[in-house]
Amino acid sequence: MKVKIISKKENYDKYRKMLEKAGFTIDEDANLVFKEEDYTPIHFVGKINDQYSIIPFDEVVYIESFGRDIFLYTETNHYQIKEKLYEIEGKYEEYGFIRINKSQIVNKSYIKKIKPLFNSKIKIILKTNQVLEISRTYLEHFRESIGF
Repeated sequence: MKVKIISKKENYDKYRKMLEKAGFTIDEDANLVFKEEDYTPIHFVGKINDQYSIIPFDEVVYIESFGRDIFLYTETNHYQIKEKLYEIEGKYEEYGFIRINKSQIVNKSYIKKIKPLFNSKIKIILKTNQVLEISRTYLEHFRESIGF
């Protein structure tokens, strides 16, 4: 029987040997998946023009929702992804992603400037010169997260 292994790099060989010894064949295209319980990927999988791409976390500028569609923006492209904003917010904050309003999550490493506005909101300018606004709901958490 074929099985695909999803694990941390340092554990992959250990799992491969264990599964092969038990009679499994390791195959990246297998339908049966052996996944390490605490495995967290360090990339997103995005779709653009009916093709899928792997986007490392450090290339993600921000993520935005439009209705039920979620888009991930890099410096050069934008991709549609399957993850929901609340999933990304909960799982990937330790990798520098922070929710800034109802429909956007930003990669903190792409923030270039922070400008307070008069109505208790903050505007951020990204290294890509895009301007995003932090809503009051997410302002306190944003300030704590970046030490502002």
